[in-house]
Amino acid sequence: MESIYWAFTHRCNQYCSHCYNHSRPGGPTVSAREAEAVIEHLPEAGRLILSGGEPLTEPEILQRILLAAGRKYGAGFPLALQTNGDLLDEASLSRLLDSGVQHISIASQDAYHARRNGQRERLATLLTASGLIEVEVGDPENRKPQERTFSFWGATPDLWLGGLWARGRALRNGIGRDDPEHNVCARWSGALGFLDDGSSRQEIAIQLTSVYACCPGTVESLGDVSQEPLVDILNRHRGDPMWQALNRGDPASMGITAGVDAAYARRRIRELGNVCLWCDEYFREHRGVAESDCNTATEAWPDESRRRPLVPSGELASLASHD
Repeated sequence: MESIYWAFTHRCNQYCSHCYNHSRPGGPTVSAREAEAVIEHLPEAGRLILSGGEPLTEPEILQRILLAAGRKYGAGFPLALQTNGDLLDEASLSRLLDSGVQHISIASQDAYHARRNGQRERLATLLTASGLIEVEVGDPENRKPQERTFSFWGATPDLWLGGLWARGRALRNGIGRDDPEHNVCARWSGALGFLDDGSSRQEIAIQLTSVYACCPGTVESLGDVSQEPLVDILNRHRGDPMWQALNRGDPASMGITAGVDAAYARRRIRELGNVCLWCDEYFREHRGVAESDCNTATEAWPDESRRRPLVPSGELASLASHD
């Protein structure tokens, strides 16, 4: 498998207006038992990307995952971490590197994240001082296991809010961009090729312990990888024409065998303004997924009333002490 993307926590020190999976202070996180079960059930892979939420708000779980991944895949395996960088300091960076992290992606360089002056410069200085090399997002060089690298990126209205992140708070806050021609399903991090073992485009997304064909996540999950091997989960869905249509990057055809023709689907995509919203509608109205089984990341108005306060750590702790 080319790539496994795992958001093992939805807990975050920020509460961003555009977040597609409703990450927040007090958000849910996998347990230590679940984390180790997920690692046990993963197949051989080209790389493992750990994300959230903000992974550094859960340092103990993150450390367990990194150690378990190291035991499973061995030294030099391409382990990547996505972080907003707020909690990244010299001590936490040292622990990450000692635990085998090869690439650090600072995923918050945009107008939707709260930024402090000098944040990017601080992180660039910190990372280069520890021997990491800056690369562009998508640069093949960042997959070289013999080099430790980092990159900066952020949400943009045309790509992320126009396709990948058209749900969640972006939908609720009216900042998602209507773009029915943006077929996120047919690109990297979409569903394209998720069943194609050995393909360079294959990526599986895991939100907490639920498995999805794409990074944004369908209403219905493929299964729970804390309960069974990921390969078994994928094999169970290979013969389903709906999942095969998503695997081709063709969500307009996902309902043909159920009597929902592609012309109707394309019309709904234009009316809804986004291919992901059509996918959501299909699952709920034509596939009959029970509300209790829905992926809450696809909802615009989840219940976020039970938020736990976040205890600042690292640099944020010292800043908070002066407030």
